[in-house]
Amino acid sequence: MSRVRDISLAIEPGLPTWPTSEGFRTRWAMRLEAGDPANVTVLDLDVHTGTHVESPLHFISDGDPLDAVPIDVFVGPAQVVEVTGPAVTAATLEAARVPSGSARLLIKTANSARWADGWGPFDPDYVALARDAADWVARHGIQLVGLDHLSIERYGDEGETHRILMRAGVTILEGLNLAGVEPGIYTLVCAPIRLVGTEAAPARALLIDQAT
Repeated sequence: MSRVRDISLAIEPGLPTWPTSEGFRTRWAMRLEAGDPANVTVLDLDVHTGTHVESPLHFISDGDPLDAVPIDVFVGPAQVVEVTGPAVTAATLEAARVPSGSARLLIKTANSARWADGWGPFDPDYVALARDAADWVARHGIQLVGLDHLSIERYGDEGETHRILMRAGVTILEGLNLAGVEPGIYTLVCAPIRLVGTEAAPARALLIDQAT
């Protein structure tokens, strides 16, 4: 039987969010204990909370919203690679020997070990893509790239890493936790919430071991 791995971040108290984000809140709209007929929760959520996918509209004013991205981009074979060092660069991706023709690339870094240990408050010191790595991804025809942090771009940069990818038609998957996932080929199933007209949406991302 194939093993299914949940590589999403849990949306729960203590989950770090981007410093400018309103984050997420839940409240009871109805409660059985209060005499209501059911328990009903209301969720107030920034669409970039936790594991989420992004479309060009996020950094390009006339870019496509997420609902314009074909759903099959989010389902299919995905190559997981593991890189070391303080940043993902073109050289580290070249050294990772990503198979030619890979459509979906998920990058495991030291960030995943921190998620496994409990990240704590937001820390701007995380591993992200350098611009030459974004160029590398764009040149190699990858349709979707994912990283194990809330942003694929270094903190304090001004969006150019995102724009390089988005101009090339690369969909971005952020907020993964790849702790315990070995490099290799898996089947990715990543279902963003079906929002219309937004630049991003929360997603549940799963990896399924390919049958041997």
